[in-house]
Amino acid sequence: MSRFDRFGFPVNGYDEVVPGLFQADTTYTPRELFDRGFDAVFDLCGWDRGDEVRDRPYVFFQIDDVPWIRDPGAIDELGEAVAEHVRAGARVVVNCAAGRNRSGLLVGRALIALGHPAAEAIRLVRTARGPHALSNRGFARWLLNERGTAPRGATSNR
Repeated sequence: MSRFDRFGFPVNGYDEVVPGLFQADTTYTPRELFDRGFDAVFDLCGWDRGDEVRDRPYVFFQIDDVPWIRDPGAIDELGEAVAEHVRAGARVVVNCAAGRNRSGLLVGRALIALGHPAAEAIRLVRTARGPHALSNRGFARWLLNERGTAPRGATSNR
């Protein structure tokens, strides 16, 4: 069975990008993700779903899927935090509503923190989640141009 539908969208609720690092949509609640064996959940959806999870590493950070990154410093910090969990041997999942752009941005930044060049990080995200992953050109451009090390403050990538 293919991992993508005929339009190139992922059919799975989550996919492994590199060992220990997964990218997901909102098919599963954070509690269900923990029940499926994840050690940490980084939730980038438009709403905090962490009320059901008080005993596990759950991080909520709202990101809008727009052509700029409002707080690049926060993406840097979150990417480093995701990478630290992965380095420690944890199974980490990063999700957003569709599991393509916002989660792709953070997974890409974590991959850079893990030592992958930016272009390879983007390729890994797209290989795992399909050709529409990181279709937000502003996010992809930021990963490529800034290498995920932009200073704090809003940046426009138009």
